[in-house]
Amino acid sequence: MDSVKKLKTESGLSLYHPWVSFIYFVAVIAGTLLFIHPVFVAVSLLCAIFASAMINGRKTVFATLGFGIPMFIFIALANPLFNHRGATILFYLFENPITLEAIFYGIVSAGMMFAAVVWFTCYNTVVTSDKFIYIFGRILPSIALIVSMTLSLIPRLLAQVKVIADSQRSIGLDWKSGSLMQRIRAGARILSILVSWALEDAVITADSMRARGYGQHKRSTFSIFRFGKKDAKMLALILVLFAAEIFTYLSGRGTMEFYPAMVFRNIDFIDIIIYVLYITLGILPAVIQIKEDLKWKLLK
Repeated sequence: MDSVKKLKTESGLSLYHPWVSFIYFVAVIAGTLLFIHPVFVAVSLLCAIFASAMINGRKTVFATLGFGIPMFIFIALANPLFNHRGATILFYLFENPITLEAIFYGIVSAGMMFAAVVWFTCYNTVVTSDKFIYIFGRILPSIALIVSMTLSLIPRLLAQVKVIADSQRSIGLDWKSGSLMQRIRAGARILSILVSWALEDAVITADSMRARGYGQHKRSTFSIFRFGKKDAKMLALILVLFAAEIFTYLSGRGTMEFYPAMVFRNIDFIDIIIYVLYITLGILPAVIQIKEDLKWKLLK
């Protein structure tokens, strides 16, 4: 049974073909950004948090909430302070009207941005750099390589900052202690070491690429990814749900009028079907992950 545990390197949406995962996140993030409607925003945010908990783990979700909630509050409060449109005036702040419509629009916009951030954290976990290069390597090889290297550089820089800070702390140069000037000097020292490390790493990477013949002639490709029946079925489901999204957007059912006054449409049978399909799209990663977890528990 120990060998079975070792085989579980990936699970959930990561087990599908890279094109399937990529198209899924295109669909769900597009819906999140296009549908300025409280129902769609609430569904997307809740599904994104649930999916992140299943894909990234609870610790990552709490870290995302740690910076996401302040961002949500800031956007929700900033809109009524700078946007004074709306027919329902609640009160005046420094002789500027604070309207119900501006507050509601700020809350919906903040939820949309928060949901998009959470979905992107799931995307970074599922669509890894090798999968991204596989998808765009033949179409735009140089751009795919640059984007992949950039995305991988950020977590490496963060990890290196922690290593440098721990090393400095071990010799009594903790940037979190001391006077303000001492902390600034310690921070500048860490930044200087980090820049030197990044430049040295860039030179090593360039030498390695040159030694492997990058850019010398037309490159050959090898892929471990194979498109099977399981991928075809999942892709068909995602495309159907994506088509429903497009219909929702073109029909105007995914948006809501906030100004000059909020207009709430009567929900009909088509709206209910659209909501069910959108919820299905949102919970798809969590359902796949739960299914895989149950399968592995049965194999233990």
